[in-house]
Amino acid sequence: MGQAVSADHKPLLAGKVAVVVGGGRGIGRATAKRLASAGARVIVVSRTPAELDEVVAEIEADGGRASARVGDITRFEDVQSLADFIREAYGRVDVLVNSAGASLIATLDDTTPTEWDRIIDTNLKGPYLCIWAMLDLLRASNSGQVVNIASKVGLTGYKLVSAYTAAKAGLIGLSRSLSHELRRDNVRVVVICPGPVDTPMRWAATPHMDPKMAISASTVADTILFLVTLDSAATAREIVVEAIEYDEQAVPIEASQPPVSSSSPVFG
Repeated sequence: MGQAVSADHKPLLAGKVAVVVGGGRGIGRATAKRLASAGARVIVVSRTPAELDEVVAEIEADGGRASARVGDITRFEDVQSLADFIREAYGRVDVLVNSAGASLIATLDDTTPTEWDRIIDTNLKGPYLCIWAMLDLLRASNSGQVVNIASKVGLTGYKLVSAYTAAKAGLIGLSRSLSHELRRDNVRVVVICPGPVDTPMRWAATPHMDPKMAISASTVADTILFLVTLDSAATAREIVVEAIEYDEQAVPIEASQPPVSSSSPVFG
């Protein structure tokens, strides 16, 4: 992938510090590589060391700069440790992308309190913890950007994914609220609500879906790069990105026994 440059041929994110949570695979991995190609110094976060090593190696092979941090997004201690590392190493965060996620396909009867908590913790509590722990770092940027990855189901709802829908709807609401609250600190917050994306989590959840109904992870990554390089006088709210041939009614989603649970590792 070529380097993203401005009209004066400088990398769009030259000198910027970007943190990609959930960067080990899927949307997060594509995003980490895309932001690095635009000149950002990327901290890739996941709980799977082998995947982190691969991403960092790919970024460095393309001439980018990246480092890896292992941790669990649902543990405050891990998130605080991540923030402390960034605070000491860089003193600010210019871009924070919350991309870690987990899904569950099950009827409400089969959605146990333990599974409910797992989905809410990964998809909603985790992004809150990351933003909260890095607030001073985002403010220190004086042009901080937060991009939360939700889902179109958070806007529309869908059968058999009540916990996931509730978590993503909550993330959309959190993003809307913070976009107003943090504006005074020159921190912009936007939430992306993709339709189906060609990632391991998607195919684990709906293995029989028509591939033409999914967009690539790189498409979402390109959208993120566009949003974080908007003119400082502009912002966005929730952005829906989906395949032209996406048909919500044609998604083959059915409950199974036992319930289907799919997740990208909590930090990846």
